[in-house]
Amino acid sequence: MANVDIKTAALILDRALIEASLVDDEIANIISSVLRGTHKTYRYILVNALLAKATNPKVDALSLQKGNGKGGKFDARTLCHKVVVPFEKLKLPGCLGDSNEPFLNKPARFVSLSTNNAVRAGKDKETLENLIKVISQINTSEAAYTYLKSAMVVLISNHEEYLKKFAIGDALIDVSEFSQLVLDYIYRITDHTMEGEVCPLVVAELEQLYLGKDFKVIPHKVNESGSSSKEVGDIDVFDSEGTLVNAIEVKDKSFSVQDVLHAISKFRQANLASSLFIYGKNVVFDEDEVYKALKAIGREGHYCCLISILNYAKLRISDLKTVTVRDFVDGLLKFSRIINAKDDTIGVIKEIASQIF
Repeated sequence: MANVDIKTAALILDRALIEASLVDDEIANIISSVLRGTHKTYRYILVNALLAKATNPKVDALSLQKGNGKGGKFDARTLCHKVVVPFEKLKLPGCLGDSNEPFLNKPARFVSLSTNNAVRAGKDKETLENLIKVISQINTSEAAYTYLKSAMVVLISNHEEYLKKFAIGDALIDVSEFSQLVLDYIYRITDHTMEGEVCPLVVAELEQLYLGKDFKVIPHKVNESGSSSKEVGDIDVFDSEGTLVNAIEVKDKSFSVQDVLHAISKFRQANLASSLFIYGKNVVFDEDEVYKALKAIGREGHYCCLISILNYAKLRISDLKTVTVRDFVDGLLKFSRIINAKDDTIGVIKEIASQIF
């Protein structure tokens, strides 16, 4: 197996950023196209391949897994996880896609890049073919480093666009400390579910404003809460010592009593004596059945507060001494970044803020 020294690779990647310089040829243009494209996993694969080749000329840069270790195969996943991912988070957040484990995605789970790999027809297939084309033509460490430096120019641009996406900018300049303006905004924004992303963002920001800096509120990506053993609710709250003190379930679609019981079972397993279950505007559920179940569970020692998003918002806002729409929207965008919210969700957050003013 071709070895790629992790420390050496990290130094090369850092140096490429410092020496970033755009190349103007067909290979560089294809690299730019892939890195500006919509397929996140292929972005990571491309930069990882360039880095591997720049570090060790003997590697087969088309390799995705070490396999039998022959023919220049190398451990691409380890290189990406230990070098590329930390580099992105520390140096250029969002430049590749803000993924923690990109090589767990299907396009990276083949032995190597090949036109025989299963991929959706159209743009994805074209991107795969372009990847193979450029990587196959880069045969030396010197060439790989040259194109890695060129790639850095694009990644810097991606990073700047990423930061801009999560910033309010100058469109929202009103700083009036009127709680009603924030509530007006919440009334408007919660008309849009955005595949369940809006309500958890609103709750996370209100909870953070209410609890203050001594607590850390962590929302999880929609439909992925509980995917880690450390995740309890859709939103988890920790104190200054990192101890879980609260968990919140947020539903912006109709639910059953089984959904409520499942959420509470997770809360109880985490040794929480109380919890919040917040539901969106247009949610439908069997009130008699759900409240009966909550009453029984409450008598067993766990109190779960079932409350609508608007009633929850009114209660939290009433406890806030000062809050501006600008600060509130800024918080929504910061939490959007944490859950890697969809572009459409971010667009709605900004658009409604601009409409209010």
